[in-house]
Amino acid sequence: MALLLAFAPIALLGGSSTSLMLCLAAVAGLAAVAVWELVAPRGAFGASAVFGVGCGLLAMINTVTLITRQVDFAALALLLLIPYAGEVWARFLLPPNRVRGRVRQVLIGTFAASPIVLVMAVLLLRHPEPLS
Repeated sequence: MALLLAFAPIALLGGSSTSLMLCLAAVAGLAAVAVWELVAPRGAFGASAVFGVGCGLLAMINTVTLITRQVDFAALALLLLIPYAGEVWARFLLPPNRVRGRVRQVLIGTFAASPIVLVMAVLLLRHPEPLS
């Protein structure tokens, strides 16, 4: 979800409002899957949903990059931090063997979303008037 949330403004500033809406719709779908897995954990549907949305995101990034050619590559490079940020921040900030289970999963997901602030800062610095 963090990758999709970070790519949404990149797609908008890259000239693809359709990709922005696709990102937001996929985030809504993954949020529903995440809530479902937290309430009634089965583990079977979560991994396939994440894999499917990840492949869709890769196709969207390729489309926006190759067709519009207006993508901010510095912000796009920061997307590479998102899959690793959750575990890295958890290793530094969470005490070992104290936080476990669902709480740890939610915290790691929140930590994974932290590079979104960097992506937004880069976009705002490089595009002072983004929607004009």
